[in-house]
Amino acid sequence: MTQEIRRVKLRDQVTERLAEMILSGGCSEGDRLPPERRLVEDLGVSRTVVREALNLLESRGLISIEHGRGAVVAGMGLPAVRDTLQFYLRSRPETMLELLEVRRALEIEVAGLAAQRATPEDIEAMREANRRMREKLHAPEGYVNADTEFHTAIIRSTKNHIFLLINEPITDLLLETRKITGSMAENARRALAGHEAILRCIEARDVAGARLAMTEHLLTTQKDVERIMREV
Repeated sequence: MTQEIRRVKLRDQVTERLAEMILSGGCSEGDRLPPERRLVEDLGVSRTVVREALNLLESRGLISIEHGRGAVVAGMGLPAVRDTLQFYLRSRPETMLELLEVRRALEIEVAGLAAQRATPEDIEAMREANRRMREKLHAPEGYVNADTEFHTAIIRSTKNHIFLLINEPITDLLLETRKITGSMAENARRALAGHEAILRCIEARDVAGARLAMTEHLLTTQKDVERIMREV
C-alpha cells in the first residue's frame, strides 16, 4: 500500500513538471513533447510514471496523444487553463501573489467601468452579495461564494463579454485563494469593508473613486496573503 501511494504522488509531480514546461513559453500548440524514453531519462522516473502523467495531461486538455507522433501540445481550452492554474497554486504558493497582480491589471479598470455602466439590477446583485457575505462572516464556505459573486457581478456590469471570458478560467483558482484568506474572520471583515467602499463608489457613479477603492481592497488582500504565507 505504501509503495502505491508513493507512486501516485510521483506521477502528480511529473504531471506538474510537464505542465509547467508546456506553459513556460517553450511549447506551442502542435509541438511534440520529447519521446517517452527521453522523459524517463530526463526526469529519472519509470516509463509507467511518465505514461500515467501523459494520460493525466491529456485528460485535462493540455496535450493529445497521437498515434505515430506521441504527445502533442493541444490548444489551451478553459479546462486546461483552470487545471494548470490549480497545479501552480499547489506547487508554488507564490502563485497567489501572481494572481493578485493579474487581478489588479483586470479589476481596477473593471471597477471604473462598472461605475459608468452598472444598471440598478447590477447594483442590487452587488448589494445582495455583500449582505450574504456579512451574514456568513463565520461560515467560510458561504462567505467565499458570496465574495466571488460580488466580484463577478462587478465584471458582469461592465457589459463587456471579453472580461467575463478572461475571468472564467481563474474563478476556481480564486475560490481556492479566497478559502485560505476568508477562513479568518478578521480577513473576512476587512474584505467586506473593501467591498462596501467599492459599492458606494459604483452607486455614486464615481469612476476614479471606484478604481481607487478596488486598488485599496486588492492591496489589503495582498497583505493578508503575505501574512498567511509567512505563517505557513
